[in-house]
Amino acid sequence: MSDGVVDGPAIESYNPDLAATMLRDGGGGGVIDYLGLRLVDVGPGTAAAEIEVTPELLHNFGAVHGGVVATLVDHVLGAAVLPVVPAGTWPATLEFKLNYLAPVSEGVIRAESQILSLRRRTAVVQVTVTNTLADPGADTAHPVATALGTIALTPPKSA
Repeated sequence: MSDGVVDGPAIESYNPDLAATMLRDGGGGGVIDYLGLRLVDVGPGTAAAEIEVTPELLHNFGAVHGGVVATLVDHVLGAAVLPVVPAGTWPATLEFKLNYLAPVSEGVIRAESQILSLRRRTAVVQVTVTNTLADPGADTAHPVATALGTIALTPPKSA
């Protein structure tokens, strides 16, 4: 660990074609589409997704509902793992701990994930969530949440 950045494990395999498909298709449908969640980056053991803050995502007190942030976190947990596990393996979120650091009421929220540990049956993934304001001159991302999650890796059934 240097300067607060944790180095992830050595990634032994990475499927760039699957990553490209994930980016093209967005991994969406249902609630993902409703939230406007877009997968914007997938690399070897990393992923990033964004949601533009709209009035529909705010609760009665004027901030993004925590469930929106949790959905964003859950999405990038699996997206970081899927292209680095054997084809047909199902990565399912077992749990994650989410700390909310600051409210968000405008701009874009972005979650960036990185695999910290990758084993045969589990992966541990760290997620940082930031907010960039909609102001044209405000390009600084402010931390708004952090999470640590465990993904179960279920291998494909043998034929």
